[in-house]
Amino acid sequence: MAGDPGSGWIVVENTGPLVPAYEVEDLFEPFSRMQGERVRSSQGSGLGLSIVRAIVSAHGGTVTARARSGGGLRVEVRLPHAAA
Repeated sequence: MAGDPGSGWIVVENTGPLVPAYEVEDLFEPFSRMQGERVRSSQGSGLGLSIVRAIVSAHGGTVTARARSGGGLRVEVRLPHAAA
């Protein structure tokens, strides 16, 4: 991402349980949690990443996530610079 003068970016990393690589994309679906849980629980409602993707997409950007080897996720958001 660095070196792209047409966009800005932010990277957020968190700790937590190990996330299987095959489940990462599913975490962007509304109300989805790890291991296919799709209902509200004491751990939250599973809307965070779907809201992030909707906002970033509405502004012409991209968001990607990958599992961290020690647990948790690394989420990268890229947004284009506003036209002058």
